[in-house]
Amino acid sequence: MALYHKHRPQTFADIVNQAHIITTLVNQVRNSKTAHAYLFSGPRGVGKTTTARILAKSLNCEDKKDRAEEPCNKCQTCQEISGSRSIDVIEIDAASHTGVDNVRQNIIENAQFKPTKSKYKIFIIDEVHMLSTAAFNALLKTLEEPPEYVMFILATTDPHKLPATIISRCQRFGFNKVSDDEMKKYLKSVAKEEGIKVDDEVLGRIVRKGEGCVRDAISLLDQLMSAGDKNITVETASLILPTTNIELQLDFSESLIKKQTKDALKFINDLVEKGIYLTQFSTQLIEFLRMLMIASIDAKLAQTELDLNKNARKRMDELTKLISHTKIVNLIDLALKRTAEIKSSPLPQLPLEMLVIEWTAGDTSVRTCLDSIKTNNNTILDNKLTQQEDNTKTPADKSEENKKLKFVERVKQVVTKKTINQEDVEQKWDEFISKAEKEAPSLIFILKMSKLINVENNIIALAVEYKFHQEKLMEKITKNKMEVILNEILDTKVRIEVNVEKIEKIEKENQELQELASVLGGEIVN
Repeated sequence: MALYHKHRPQTFADIVNQAHIITTLVNQVRNSKTAHAYLFSGPRGVGKTTTARILAKSLNCEDKKDRAEEPCNKCQTCQEISGSRSIDVIEIDAASHTGVDNVRQNIIENAQFKPTKSKYKIFIIDEVHMLSTAAFNALLKTLEEPPEYVMFILATTDPHKLPATIISRCQRFGFNKVSDDEMKKYLKSVAKEEGIKVDDEVLGRIVRKGEGCVRDAISLLDQLMSAGDKNITVETASLILPTTNIELQLDFSESLIKKQTKDALKFINDLVEKGIYLTQFSTQLIEFLRMLMIASIDAKLAQTELDLNKNARKRMDELTKLISHTKIVNLIDLALKRTAEIKSSPLPQLPLEMLVIEWTAGDTSVRTCLDSIKTNNNTILDNKLTQQEDNTKTPADKSEENKKLKFVERVKQVVTKKTINQEDVEQKWDEFISKAEKEAPSLIFILKMSKLINVENNIIALAVEYKFHQEKLMEKITKNKMEVILNEILDTKVRIEVNVEKIEKIEKENQELQELASVLGGEIVN
């Protein structure tokens, strides 16, 4: 039996760190003033369903004395409820019974019949926010005016997803995450009952990794106990427990803030090797950077949200001293931008690597960074190439690999920017028109009517005669397509600007300038 099943609380007194809820429920049970519907909301693994079962046992216990609040846990009713076998206490998983038909069959029709042998027929609906709109509407009338022998206990981790009409008909109780001190005390008691000794440092790490969730913390302790040692030390824990999320974010953020480019790139490569989901990691990075930004203003507020241990708190304080408010905002902005690119990138780690380069690399270290990226990414691609011979590959496989390699080369082009002039663009303009015709045929008519008027600081200025032509070319998708084609052709990063001007006037002015230059014995230099 799993440890969290074995040590699941069976009385109100056993519930950890939810005194504000337990006190109210105990008084209601003691004075026979319970409500007909409750809503238990809060994070996972903090006792919502467990409290619902204890409340059900307390109300239906056969041997409970007058004005007593705790169930006996010995009578047949208590044992059936504890084992989820009671026919008068119906537990429903809304995640797998979302439809209106399930609500009608399992709840509405069932509620019409009196309990078989208990005082109350109690419906415990877990993850109630998963019910469909139609199911909520069907449940509403019964929830509002149930028979006197019926009680509803709704449990959810996302109360904001429930209709207001449902919430307003329930007594709502918000469960909190368990504090570090309470969690540590509880884990010590569990370890003592199991006859094992756990070092304080290991308990501290379990508490941090549990992040206020009792079930997660107990599961981690169970995982450590599986090693078979009666004395669980730091060395044992380091072999079994993975690095905490906060530790990962601290390590990576420290590399970014201290501009340790090689360390940051190696860190990303290690994440890939461990199979960590990079989109999730990047999202958590943004959350951590937000906390870092708040910590630079109010350290106590940030530490309350993150619930850091002493060492992590010290490291976070040090990081806030190394970066200004403006720079942390810029870093968050850059992280948001690169996180959005992970799903569409042929190599998921590449946007994060680009984030590292953009943030940490100066002009002198760009080449080193590019070499590091090339080494990391080519290693991954080369490993795939060596796993199967060329003659066994399908054309689709080869095409996919070529796309990834081209993507890496494109990044190199973006970073290693060179300066171009109008002559460079004019030489490649026909090639640009040809490629644009294949990728965006609808643009060709407008592009052929446009005029290249200037190139300065890698900004290509075009002129068109009509406003709607300008608007079409400056649409975000259209503009991006043109710039990507020009980036590839010109082998550098460029930007396009489109202005509305009379083409004939421009050409006439250019012709007059050429004639004047010829008379004076000179020529026009762009």
